[in-house]
Amino acid sequence: MNVLRNSQQAGFSGRTMERGLMPWRRRRAAQCSAVTTKAQAVPGVRIEVEKTSWTSRRVFAAVVVAAPKGCVWDALTDYDNLGNFVPSLVENRCLERTANSAVVYQVGAQDVAMGVKFSAAVSLRCTEFPDGGVPRELMTPPPPGAVSSGSSSSSSGSSLDAGGWGSAADVESLYPFPLTSAPGAVPSDISFELVEGDFQVFRGIWRMQQVGEMETLLSYALFVKPQAWLPVALIQGRIENEVVRNLEALRQYAEAQYQRQLQLQQEQQLGALH
Repeated sequence: MNVLRNSQQAGFSGRTMERGLMPWRRRRAAQCSAVTTKAQAVPGVRIEVEKTSWTSRRVFAAVVVAAPKGCVWDALTDYDNLGNFVPSLVENRCLERTANSAVVYQVGAQDVAMGVKFSAAVSLRCTEFPDGGVPRELMTPPPPGAVSSGSSSSSSGSSLDAGGWGSAADVESLYPFPLTSAPGAVPSDISFELVEGDFQVFRGIWRMQQVGEMETLLSYALFVKPQAWLPVALIQGRIENEVVRNLEALRQYAEAQYQRQLQLQQEQQLGALH
């Protein structure tokens, strides 16, 4: 799979990303009718949801950010302040911080149906992989034909099922491979995994790839399995909407931070001339 083969050359516009995703969508539809594709109201944000079982889903999303990768990275690793710009978070606290990891406590609230509000609290361990991304052996295998941009660590393809990609055991235990990765662009990843909380499994990857001088492809991959008492079908639509909103909020925040940096640099340069 080469989801965005032509997008690097065309600036990763929304139309170009859409064209790049179409071959993958057709292949996935043929392989697994459980994949759903939905057009979102937010321009530029693309999302795919895969039904991995009756009780779990995989979510893949992407957006292009008009800012260098470092600005996007700084936004996502500012763990103490994520709640200031991520709309789905009603509470956010960084409980632990090391050189390349953090434990973050987050509470999200969503309207589920008929006025019922679902609130979920999680503690997530976030691990940073700034140079080359998450090692391949920690991720589900990429789909057949995909070009992985992750770590060069060796990975066997023996876990691929004959009718799909990734065995059930892989899906349950490994990080989901970010399907919208740009081939050839070095990734910087932040993995996150449930420590404790209101889900059985909540595991995924934020992936950042520089795709232009001032453009970053931000990809998101999530495997989610709610507790048995909460049917995943009931909250799937809310999860999709929140992922889209969060990616758009991150895009806006990182771009605004980058513009502030440029403005500050210009002011400093003007000051040096006087």
